[in-house]
Amino acid sequence: MNYIYIEHNPFTVETLFKINGEVPPETLSIQGYSRKRLQLWVEDIFFELSRIFNGATNFFVEFKGVESDFVDLQEAASKAEQAGMVIELEWQKVKPAEERLDEMKVLLEKLQKDPKFKHYIKSSGGEVKRNINAAFDNDFDAYVVATMSSGKSTFINAMLGQDILPAANEATTATIAHIIDDKTTSDRFIGKRFGKNRMLLEENDAVNLALLKEWNFNPETKTIELHGNIRAVEPNDNVRLVLTDTPGPNNSQDEEHERTTMGFIQDSKRNPLILYILNGTQLSTNDDKRLLNLVAEEMKSGGKQSRDRFLFVVNKMDEFDPEKGEVIDAVLDRVKSYLQDNGIDEPNIFPISARLAYLLRKQGELTRSERNDKLGFQDLFLEEPTMDLPMYTTMPAKVHNSMEAKVRKNMADQTSANTMLRSGLPAVEATIDEYIKKYAFPMRLNRAHAALSAAIKEGMRETELDKKLKLDEKELDKLYLDIVNLKKNRDSGFNTKAYQQTVKEQGKGLPEAVQKQLNIMEKDVYDLIRTLGDDFAGEASINSARQRLDMTARDVEFAFKKTINNYEQAFDRSQELIKDQLRQEYLQHVASLFPDSKALELPAFKILKESISAISLEIDLQQEEVQSREEVSGYRTVSDSKWYNPFSWGSTRQIAEYTTVEFVDLHDMWKERLPQIRSSFDTLRKEALGRINSDKDKLIDNYLSFMEREFKARFDTLLNELEAKMENSDKLEAAIKEAKNEQLRIGRIKQEVDHILKF
Repeated sequence: MNYIYIEHNPFTVETLFKINGEVPPETLSIQGYSRKRLQLWVEDIFFELSRIFNGATNFFVEFKGVESDFVDLQEAASKAEQAGMVIELEWQKVKPAEERLDEMKVLLEKLQKDPKFKHYIKSSGGEVKRNINAAFDNDFDAYVVATMSSGKSTFINAMLGQDILPAANEATTATIAHIIDDKTTSDRFIGKRFGKNRMLLEENDAVNLALLKEWNFNPETKTIELHGNIRAVEPNDNVRLVLTDTPGPNNSQDEEHERTTMGFIQDSKRNPLILYILNGTQLSTNDDKRLLNLVAEEMKSGGKQSRDRFLFVVNKMDEFDPEKGEVIDAVLDRVKSYLQDNGIDEPNIFPISARLAYLLRKQGELTRSERNDKLGFQDLFLEEPTMDLPMYTTMPAKVHNSMEAKVRKNMADQTSANTMLRSGLPAVEATIDEYIKKYAFPMRLNRAHAALSAAIKEGMRETELDKKLKLDEKELDKLYLDIVNLKKNRDSGFNTKAYQQTVKEQGKGLPEAVQKQLNIMEKDVYDLIRTLGDDFAGEASINSARQRLDMTARDVEFAFKKTINNYEQAFDRSQELIKDQLRQEYLQHVASLFPDSKALELPAFKILKESISAISLEIDLQQEEVQSREEVSGYRTVSDSKWYNPFSWGSTRQIAEYTTVEFVDLHDMWKERLPQIRSSFDTLRKEALGRINSDKDKLIDNYLSFMEREFKARFDTLLNELEAKMENSDKLEAAIKEAKNEQLRIGRIKQEVDHILKF
């Protein structure tokens, strides 16, 4: 049996592999995983090991890491065993992420009060500040997505423990509502209603069901924000759940709302949790299929997290009665088949009765009807062994035990606790908790580590320059002369129209990776158009033609919104790639300021070059620039254009020419509308390219502006301070001494950071 040692640190994203006690060579394929999150490679690891060992199937694996990662390794081992392998696992426990996060937050708070370290953080640039903010940001987003009549509002009310969202057997969510967990509000929910551009329209410190209905259906309302106690969530200093109720695609009073919901699903950068609510009694709707196809694409896009972030919650299980032959296993098999038909393999399925959980948690007195429902549900769920809904999930034992302990702690009696557990909702809530521990906490620690490492590096660089100034008089004279020449080179090398023009010309083309992404998007769109056209053949009745046009209109509208979101992602990627190109240009420019000089042999001069190269390049687009650009380009307001009401394609006016005959020629009808569809997507592409190019040019302008103003000022400050120290021997000696002491202090800070994250 081959012995494999794996040590995975999710906080620094580093993995150490040993094969039979030896670290494998860098050329071995397994080493390609060493700088990737475990979830990106864990499902392939045993098959990769088998390939390395020429088909061997017996492995003993010792794993050192956090428990959630070990659970993923166990799942991968189980699949490998199903393929005929023999796997033995052993786990070395390490300190959990949440405990480390507490320690990191204490250290960060201490360092942010330290004037020198605050200076290092500021000098390290905007990315460091963003990482620190992310490390302190406790908000965790979970988006609730569903189509009509799935019981989505009842599901959310059950998590809240009271009637806040209107729930009925009809589409009820017309706008986006963010529900933010706040344990200080007691049983009240404080609400705010926002219009366009986040304009506050109304607020109320005790929102009730009637008021929320009024807000929800007011066409001026764009978003609603509620602060209150989400009873399903335990108090936690490290996380605040933000539960977002999204309007279904068939029930939004704002065209942008559906695109926003689609954007949550497509957000592979933040990987937010998606709770997709399905109606167990009625699975198939066309709107459902469109959203599920979008989910399927995202789940296949990369790694285990791409699947873990989608929870398929099958509601209304209380409507099935095993006494009538309605078997839960059969219901869930239909759900799995339905999801597979929509391209979703190995879904995380959670059967629940939101109605039962709501009745058990509801604050205040139940109505007579509610009391009767509760008693009937308790009989059904406690008497029927097959109604123990958590047993149909794939929850790890650790998560199951945590769920049970939490429910029994919070419920008044054992009967209520047993019924609540069997309702299935606590299984969903426990899985949300596990997702946060598994992904959100390590991500925050990773960003804190990146921020502190950059600030430590900056501090070491600054102090190293002073430390290296211990020179004799001749060396000081040489260094002084080269500093004077640096200033001359800077003045002559940058302040020329030729350099500025060169930079602008170099930045004219789109990055190759972005161009490739745009080409793939364009191909996908035209493949879809061809596929839709294939359905328009032969003859059909007028009513059938109208229905087909309506269906196609929704397909095209959905594809259009999906494409807009894809362009948004291409825009973000373009920004990052262009900024990387400009950083390289910046480093080349700094290098050109330093002539081939014997002074370069001096450590102080080398460190000076590093210090100038490390001046933070702040060229990001500002929000006000983005907004003004969008208004000019019309990219955000494309839904107002004539073509964007595709439902009119199937209106009476559009096909009135066919009213005097019995059938419609579908091919001719499609041929007539095809140029309009293609033209609309072409227009979108041109506007998106215009936006990307406009922002690319803006970034280049920002870079040139930075070089003209901020770089010059920081460059001069650095050199002037250096000259002042060199001209005064007492100052110089004091600076050298202080630098040595500061480096010792920074070293101790680095040890603290490393201690928090090390295994």
